[in-house]
Amino acid sequence: MLRTQPFNRYTWAVWRRQALVWRQLIWSSMATNVANPLLFLFAFGYGLGAVIDRIAGLSYLEFVVPGMMAYSAMFASSFETTISAYARFDLQRTWDAILATPVALSELLLGETVWAATKGMLSAISVLVVGWIWGGVPSTGGALLSLPVVALACLCFAACGLAATAHARSWEFFSYFFTFWVTPMFIFCGTFFEIDRFPSFVQWLAWLLPMSHTIAIVRPLMTGLPLDEGMAVIHIAYLLALTIAAFLLSVHRIGRRMFD
Repeated sequence: MLRTQPFNRYTWAVWRRQALVWRQLIWSSMATNVANPLLFLFAFGYGLGAVIDRIAGLSYLEFVVPGMMAYSAMFASSFETTISAYARFDLQRTWDAILATPVALSELLLGETVWAATKGMLSAISVLVVGWIWGGVPSTGGALLSLPVVALACLCFAACGLAATAHARSWEFFSYFFTFWVTPMFIFCGTFFEIDRFPSFVQWLAWLLPMSHTIAIVRPLMTGLPLDEGMAVIHIAYLLALTIAAFLLSVHRIGRRMFD
């Protein structure tokens, strides 16, 4: 069943169910989704920061904090709608149980997506707070303005992860997802270096990935660098379009797998 307005109490019931389960697993989840990116931030911020003086007119710590914020949002959101969601779908059969209630498939998947985005935001805000304490956030106001963009990016990463889950037939499938989707975003999308340092074909690849568009907005806002408003609109439109396309694909594909 596909309701025309999936944002309703059933969607939030799915979100609340995931939140209640997460409360029982909070410390292991925090270790993966919060401590992991903070370790990267510490290692690269201070490690490479000791040998790289300035990059794009910023100290390396100021440069890397927005990138690590985007990475943490991407990883947490993607992990939740791939490994965790697939466990609920295939191993635990939680989705079957939920769909036996009045909850429609679109509401279930939207609840999963919003919950994954919530975890992504928690991870991103943790990096932001630590980066601010360490002096890596020159513009506090700009950092706050970047949060809605990060929230949209979290939804985009979550929807793309859900699309991968919709095509997964086994756990091994996610090796392809993390190798050819998550890792290129981590390496090539401007987290640690400017994108234009790479060869042209890598730059084209980077701009096809949503994290490049996220960092292109978040970094200027957080550091006080000039932000091209026209390009910002294009970046946001790309994230929004990819989110909708990936989510609709997920609903269609998972619907065929579960009901046909």
